[in-house]
Amino acid sequence: MKPNRIIAAAVTCGLIAWAGMVAAQHQHGSPGGHAGHGAPGMQMDQREVLVESVRVIFQIMTNAEHKKMLVAMKSKEEPEAGTTHNIAVVLQTDATRKEILDAEVRMKLIDPKGQEQVKPLRFSKEMKSYDNYFTLADKGQYQILVAFKTGGKTLNAGVYYDLK
Repeated sequence: MKPNRIIAAAVTCGLIAWAGMVAAQHQHGSPGGHAGHGAPGMQMDQREVLVESVRVIFQIMTNAEHKKMLVAMKSKEEPEAGTTHNIAVVLQTDATRKEILDAEVRMKLIDPKGQEQVKPLRFSKEMKSYDNYFTLADKGQYQILVAFKTGGKTLNAGVYYDLK
C-alpha cells in the first residue's frame, strides 16, 4: 500500500472518531444538545420514551433545585406554594430531534396511594419545554402520564418515578 493511502486512511478514521466524540459531547446531559430544563450542577431525574415518532423526555426536579435554576436564569418565577417538585416535558421529533413547540399538554400524576393530580402544562419558550408544579409528598412509586395534542393527533406517554 502506498504511504499516501495509509495516511489518508488514518486521517479518515481519526475524523470519524472525532465526529462521534463531538456528537456525544454535544448531547451529553441534555436532550438534543440543548440546554434542556436545567443547568450545570442541577440535580434532575430524566426519563425518555418514544411514542409514534415523538420523543417524550420527562424531567423531574425538586422545587429547591428548580429554584436554583430559576435564580441562575434571573427569572422572577417562584415555585407554586404547597408543591414539592417541578416536572417538565420536552417533546421532540424522533428523526430530527427538533422540539415541538406548539403542543397542548396535560399531565396526570398518580401517587403511591392512588391519588391523582391533573394539570395542564405551561409552555416555556426559554426552555423549549412544558412544565408545572406537583406535590410528591410520600416516598414510593409515582406514575407520570401525559396526553399531548400535536399535528392533529392526541398521543399519550408515561413513566414511573421512584421517590426515595
